[in-house]
Amino acid sequence: MKNILKDFTPPFLWRLAKKIVTIGEKPEWEYIPEGWQAQKKDPNIKGWNMESVKEAYQKMWPRFLKNIESTLPLAISPESNSSQRDNLIFHNMIITYGYVLAVSTRNKSSISMLDWGGGIGHYYLLSKKLCPDLEINYHCKDLPILAEYGQTLFPEAHFYSDETCLNQKYDFILASSSLHYCEDWQSILTGLAQATEGYLFITRLPIVVQASSYVMIQRVYKNGYDTEYLGWCLNKEEFINSAANSGLKLIQEFYNGENPVILNAPESCQYMGFLFKKIV
Repeated sequence: MKNILKDFTPPFLWRLAKKIVTIGEKPEWEYIPEGWQAQKKDPNIKGWNMESVKEAYQKMWPRFLKNIESTLPLAISPESNSSQRDNLIFHNMIITYGYVLAVSTRNKSSISMLDWGGGIGHYYLLSKKLCPDLEINYHCKDLPILAEYGQTLFPEAHFYSDETCLNQKYDFILASSSLHYCEDWQSILTGLAQATEGYLFITRLPIVVQASSYVMIQRVYKNGYDTEYLGWCLNKEEFINSAANSGLKLIQEFYNGENPVILNAPESCQYMGFLFKKIV
């Protein structure tokens, strides 16, 4: 029907119609001045614990398995159904993760690992791909729908839908694209710091330098997820100081390469990674 209408509509009218539709759409990313209170008022902000999220993961899982089995570059997104290998942002993030994993597990043949916000276990397989000789006792914390499904994929692993995973110690903790979705991110950071006996890698974290930390919304309908959710853009100095106060030493910073355009934001963000070591 869309193609038929386009064939019979003058070009200038078609361009005008597209512009009107675009104006009526909400942006994918937007600054939320009222902060986390917005989720109490807007029923569209459903969060990540959604059946549609699990269904999207299930749909993309076979492609992800096929992508990591080959020797082609790991320029892939765990959350994509594409077979393309030319995404430099994800290549950068995965190879950076490989470096961090190697540093964090140096001189070890086995480790205990916590993947905070790890979905259904994508980084379990990526870790084994990047360090095939490393034995990993894998623990993953995420929302109930994803944790339950992840446990069916990896019966030998340990999945949690609450914070009881922080009651034990780990050699290595990963938090990728997860900490900024926690309203009280400082207490979670403290919990992660207390749970590591070695290294903590927090990555895909939206960072601003001049502005104070602020809240944004992401609407992910085009990615197949029928939901919207809030997240922080964290001030870099505030974040690093909070990590230091939690007993962590900053080892290295990384750029991820993601910098989404957030409508009306006080400052554009840059997604970054931070490798910390527990201060003994």
